[in-house]
Amino acid sequence: MRRDAAEVGVHSTAPDSRPTVHPVPGWLTLLGVLLLGLNLRAAIAALSPLLPDVQADLGLSRGMAGLLTTLPVLCFALLSSAAALLGRRVGIEVALLLAMLGVLAGSLLRTLPTAGWMLAGTAVIGAGIAVGNVMMPSIVKQDFPAHQGLVTGLSTSALTGGAAIAAAVSAPLAHSAGLGWRGSLLVIGAFAGLTALVWLPQLRARRTTPPLRTGGASVLRNPVTWQLAVFMAMQSVTYYAVLAWLPALLVDRGISAARAGWALALFNLLGIATAVLVPVLAARRPDQRVLALLTSGAWAVGLVGLLAVPSLYLLWSLVAGLAQGAGIGLALALIVLRAASPESARDLSGAVQAIGYLLGSTGPLIVGVLLDGSGGWNLPLLALCGATAVMALSSYGAARNRPV
Repeated sequence: MRRDAAEVGVHSTAPDSRPTVHPVPGWLTLLGVLLLGLNLRAAIAALSPLLPDVQADLGLSRGMAGLLTTLPVLCFALLSSAAALLGRRVGIEVALLLAMLGVLAGSLLRTLPTAGWMLAGTAVIGAGIAVGNVMMPSIVKQDFPAHQGLVTGLSTSALTGGAAIAAAVSAPLAHSAGLGWRGSLLVIGAFAGLTALVWLPQLRARRTTPPLRTGGASVLRNPVTWQLAVFMAMQSVTYYAVLAWLPALLVDRGISAARAGWALALFNLLGIATAVLVPVLAARRPDQRVLALLTSGAWAVGLVGLLAVPSLYLLWSLVAGLAQGAGIGLALALIVLRAASPESARDLSGAVQAIGYLLGSTGPLIVGVLLDGSGGWNLPLLALCGATAVMALSSYGAARNRPV
């Protein structure tokens, strides 16, 4: 895999970017992209196993503890458009460096004594990750045009794997290694600082968009943007709802808490495989509707299985896990594949992720409200099945070969 003209030392003369001054080896860019991916969920996932410790130490209410897990997703939604604007002003490479520095700064803030600093640090981490989320499709489109599906898949699997690793090691670091919850979160957050150092050489190849460019408003006039946003939103609604409520659902069906935890781990880990495979398959064909329908169908099978035959919960967790990896992988791949240029990938990514994560953040809340109102799991699971149907319908336009 190589970068474009800059990789072989030829200066870019494209009208939508300034010349590349110093070429950077493609392997170093790929390493940087993978390290970025590892940091795009790790600092968030690391908090969940430590939440009881944080809650007890800082005297947080359940509502405040819940806000700590919801706040980053809200940041993704509210700041994605601003992240695209930042990339337009300073260039993709600088924006990604700032993203990692934001994760590092937020991790430092979370170690300070009061609950206010914990909230502030979590918000800063969410802002940094929002920038990284938006810029990743753009850097893939720019630097790996011949390998868009593969690099998208690898970066998405790094994102999923980083979350799984952080969730697995944060409690042992805090308790077995004696670092406490602050030390554990700081160690995991410090990895973003290492990533920033690895990413620094990319600034020599920085590209910025000319100031006369009209910006990202034009992508909102394209129906493909909205179809992609709905696909991303429904994927996010189902993913975050299952992530938040699967253990509770299984415990209510008579399954032990330990086995419910294993089911959730299976749900998360199996997504790594499809997060790599599906973008590669998507990039090999101009029309991705079959893949989108298979992804939506797998989600529906997992949810209907949990509703109808909960005793086979491991099977349904496996199917839903494969579906969630395929869903996020395909959503990010479609942003790259539908975009006509790195600049349109940046603007499309900002718009789609702003809408998608805003709606996605409501998934756990909707399930909770329906659970309280109905007193059982049938209505919440049926509502999530409805979300998969909307996902399938939106894919008809989002997965067709029409550029933005």
